[in-house]
Amino acid sequence: MAKSKLEKITSIEEEIRQLENQRKLLLQEQKEQERKDRTKRLCRRMGLFESLLPDTMSLTDVQFQTFLEKTIATG
Repeated sequence: MAKSKLEKITSIEEEIRQLENQRKLLLQEQKEQERKDRTKRLCRRMGLFESLLPDTMSLTDVQFQTFLEKTIATG
């Protein structure tokens, strides 16, 4: 038996809702992966930085920021 136009519309609307939910989930997964990648990158880079300049490990955040600003400004 053929579907009525109303049934077709309802079916299409349901499919749209499902696709929109899939889209939202994929966007959430993408953002989560981007956060994980950023965290990994920051950890690797700071590990490298500290291995090359171990004296910076004892600096406070403000001192470290000042160190970086002066280093970048003179570089």
